[in-house]
Amino acid sequence: MQLRLDSAEPLYIQLKTILASQISRGELRPHEKLPSERAMCRDFGISRMTVRHALNAMTLAGLVYVQPGKGVFVADPRLSLDLRVSLAGFSEDVLRSGATPSSALLDACLCQATPELARILHVLEGEELARIKRLRRVDNVPLAVQTAYLPHRLCPNILERDLANLSLIRVLGKEYGLRLVRAEQAAWAVLASPEERELLGLSDPAPVMSTERTTYLDTGEVIEFALGTFCGDWYRLKFRLDPNKG
Repeated sequence: MQLRLDSAEPLYIQLKTILASQISRGELRPHEKLPSERAMCRDFGISRMTVRHALNAMTLAGLVYVQPGKGVFVADPRLSLDLRVSLAGFSEDVLRSGATPSSALLDACLCQATPELARILHVLEGEELARIKRLRRVDNVPLAVQTAYLPHRLCPNILERDLANLSLIRVLGKEYGLRLVRAEQAAWAVLASPEERELLGLSDPAPVMSTERTTYLDTGEVIEFALGTFCGDWYRLKFRLDPNKG
């Protein structure tokens, strides 16, 4: 398989996709050493910087690991995870499954409610919202990209919290005294975007599960509208959105 030099997709992403496909097809086995940087530069006609960028992206995605002085090796395949999704929050759901959760904060900012977000969140158009985008991992392997929108007046200064390491649900309950009582969630299959493929370590094309969740307080107000993209190839999700009684 060759790189498409006339494509708008960066060369390092194309190389990452090729190598990830070889891994998924079993052409490269777990703990097998990848070709050297010099060999890939020669075989694909690209620079060493491009190869290193691709390998770094694969390492972050958990597809390969580096042994200093020895080279880059294929990582063990991702384990299947039966994840029960509830109002307890991502971290609690993953811990309950027996795995270890972690997150990377991709973006956290204040924004104004668009007409669509205003309709969903039951706020005025232009009202200030907190936008929180995170990469969610299970046992250091990417599981999902999630973006949450919250009315900032209900959780002022929430962006000052350590949102990479703290549970958003727990922060809303413990620090703001908010009681989340129910949620409505929808899910459907789509193809991952180039950004999602890179963040989740997926090859192209990559089917994923897209989700939308609207979470309500005991007052009837909407506290959160969340968008998610989940790796459907590696994880089986069960949705149970009962109140968190823990």
